[in-house]
Amino acid sequence: MEVISSFYLFLEILGTVAFAISGTVVGINHKLDIFGILVMSVITAVGGGIFRDLLLGATPPTALKSPFFIVISIIASIVAMLVALIIKSRREALSIFKAARFYNNLLLVSDAIGLGIFTVLGIDAGKAHGYSQNIFFIVFLGVLTGVGGGMIRDVIANQVPMIFRENIYALPCIIGGILYVYLQSVISHNFALFISVIFIVLIRIISEQRKLNLPRIEY
Repeated sequence: MEVISSFYLFLEILGTVAFAISGTVVGINHKLDIFGILVMSVITAVGGGIFRDLLLGATPPTALKSPFFIVISIIASIVAMLVALIIKSRREALSIFKAARFYNNLLLVSDAIGLGIFTVLGIDAGKAHGYSQNIFFIVFLGVLTGVGGGMIRDVIANQVPMIFRENIYALPCIIGGILYVYLQSVISHNFALFISVIFIVLIRIISEQRKLNLPRIEY
């Protein structure tokens, strides 16, 4: 049981760091001050989990009862800002184009990792609250946990949330969430979790790299 708890803690920390970095990158790109970047980082990291807890009736939300993950997101954001300052100081050796590409890739990878991890953790939270038979609800919880923080981040950044405009964003979470639920009946829980997270991360990254989009109506 302790091994499982440690594994979950590791995943939550990894997902928090990943989303915190994505929030930091968006804050830097929008030229926010340090406080604004930190707020963006924290909201991206814990926003989806807060939505999930509210739907489950777990109030106050875990992220607010214990500031552990907020502190983790702040530390991750500060480190990311320091790295950004180092890159800026060496701009002569790194062209503006390469710097922009670095930030875009960092945002993509960190956001994809956060999506994958928090989607499956959101599903497990729903199952832990007794909703394991309601597949629609627990997958919805997983998707909301994955995309919720990013939605708030984008709204604060005064842009249409990625979930509504960016290549294939929520779809990998939905498919990966369903895959996770059904894989657990045929293989071990941890292996199902690993496969589902990797699936979500890869589909998100590939869809961005290849510019794959869902159909749009244009007139």
